[in-house]
Amino acid sequence: NTRSRRSARLAGLSSSGSEPRAAQESGEGEEDDTKDKARVESLDRLKSILQANVGWRGDMEDHLASMIRRRESMGHWSPSKRTRVSSRVLPHGEPEVIDLGHSRAYIGHFAENGDVFIAGFQNQTIRLYEVNHAHQPWKLRKEIVARSLNWTITDTCMSPNQQLLVYATISSVLHAVNTNATDDVMSIQNITDLHTPLDFGEGFSDGSYGLWAINFSSDGRYILAGSSDYATYLYDVEAQRTISKAHAHKDDVNTVCFADDNDQVYLSGSDDCMIKVWDRRCGESGDGLSRAQGILPGHTEGLTYMSPKGDGRYFISNGKDQKCKLWDIRAMCTSGSQMKKGRTPRFYWDYRWQPYPGNPDKVKHPNDRSISTFTGHRVLQTLIRCRWSPAETTGQRYIFSGSQCGSLFVYDIITEKKVAVFRFHRSVMRDCDWHPTQPLLASVGWDGSVVKWERLPEHEKEGASRKYGLSVGSDLE
Repeated sequence: NTRSRRSARLAGLSSSGSEPRAAQESGEGEEDDTKDKARVESLDRLKSILQANVGWRGDMEDHLASMIRRRESMGHWSPSKRTRVSSRVLPHGEPEVIDLGHSRAYIGHFAENGDVFIAGFQNQTIRLYEVNHAHQPWKLRKEIVARSLNWTITDTCMSPNQQLLVYATISSVLHAVNTNATDDVMSIQNITDLHTPLDFGEGFSDGSYGLWAINFSSDGRYILAGSSDYATYLYDVEAQRTISKAHAHKDDVNTVCFADDNDQVYLSGSDDCMIKVWDRRCGESGDGLSRAQGILPGHTEGLTYMSPKGDGRYFISNGKDQKCKLWDIRAMCTSGSQMKKGRTPRFYWDYRWQPYPGNPDKVKHPNDRSISTFTGHRVLQTLIRCRWSPAETTGQRYIFSGSQCGSLFVYDIITEKKVAVFRFHRSVMRDCDWHPTQPLLASVGWDGSVVKWERLPEHEKEGASRKYGLSVGSDLE
């Protein structure tokens, strides 16, 4: 009888213990389904916005033909109709070599209004090219010889008024150059120009630290930076001092960006695989932010670059897991949020000289908060960058990225497919950009070349060499 009562009690405990576990597992499953549904809805909302921007229709080819016929009879197109047409026509044809140097190019981007293209090289040189219209050759406007170079020029940013160019060289001191101070093409410290040092001061590490990524605020008052001492810094340009800093991550902060033009919310991405969301209006403690407002897990290897859409909601990121991910900031979770149980796949490798040991299409984070993922390009050897296509000519329907293979990859958010690959560089393409108002792409590579792609000139012969240029459709496979 005693043995029977004991067995009954054990059976009761077992059954009562299994019910909460089953209920917990059921609750976790429902929560996962809710999160998945929210991500799908967020992606659908973005697609609807982009489709409205470009006037998306299933019979787009016939629609474009009728638009062209109406234009011939009625005159000019409205800006929205121009976007509808230009968003369907990618720059193409043979690339044009703008410059050919003897040093690796790490930086390549347009100024905000597109009048200037900035290229940064490992040999201390930063070149500013005047971007002329109507297929005119670019003109070298300024050549800056950088100070205090440690390995290379890791980042540059230009103030919104296009007066100050600031560059980073893996040091805690940035340098600012007034590009309009003189008419001289060469800019050499203490000879032709003043390179004003912007000292970020003491960091979180015992020794020195370096700044990897920098960004101007929309009003040009502040510079946001990510560093090798796992921190983010906010620098007041006029006061020439750091006004806020946060020990943000567990590894190098490779990329930072403001979410929108309000400059209150910013993002940081690190080699600890995590993206964090910060709000300057919350969590102030002493001279910095005490905590992030949210985190966005999803990458299984370190972050290399982030690019915001500019609406305060959506952004993209490149990671060493060979993925470009699309995110909605509203999907962020807090550090105290309950995470799904599961092992995050990690490999012991060095992306600087080893290939990625995993399969990007199969390796997944168990708590991925991204809303879409794009693969095909290679994020190896250096911090490869990705960006959004411009609103004026494409409605921001595309995202694009450089690649270790030397090509530029373009993905369509609406169809979630790779739509073009631009080939030219014989080595790594670390950076590339899309002109804000022209059908023009430009890129820089470790082969030292600066090139641009435009629409096919009328004089170019049909059947030109396919060694370089654009691949679309079946040519992508």
